Amino acid sequence: MGNTSLKSPTEPPPPPPLLSPFPPPMEEDDIPPPPETDVLPPPPPLAMDDLPPPNLSAPDLDFPASPPPLPLDITNLDPLGPLVLPPPPPLENLPWAPDTYLEKVVTLYAYKQQKENELSFEEGAILYVTRRYSDGWCEGVSRDAEGLFPGNYVESLH
Repeated sequence: MGNTSLKSPTEPPPPPPLLSPFPPPMEEDDIPPPPETDVLPPPPPLAMDDLPPPNLSAPDLDFPASPPPLPLDITNLDPLGPLVLPPPPPLENLPWAPDTYLEKVVTLYAYKQQKENELSFEEGAILYVTRRYSDGWCEGVSRDAEGLFPGNYVESLH
């Protein structure tokens, strides 16, 4: 058996490539052959003799009737006090967060910048997406910097 290397399920996917406006040329070697399908014959039909006989007699279940529910006394709710809703969660006041952004995301994997205009971040970091590009890259702001990052490395928090 040959040596096969399996990728770890926590290994991040590769970042999307920066796409050219032109598709790559197709070569005959690039076209995969059609898949060979193994076709199994259908199972034989079941004959009526193969089926168990139906149970036509209903089982005699004699359950006692449950008592009716007690009436709810809503005349004296004072011991509970007035109904008070819990306070709303506090708004995050992050000084580095932009005033306007498209989406707040959390990073799924660590990423080390490959170019000067990219972000580096650890897994679990909070980013604010300020722009999305059609090639899968995003522009955003982190606690430390702002720049480009692969969109498939993050997940929305909303």
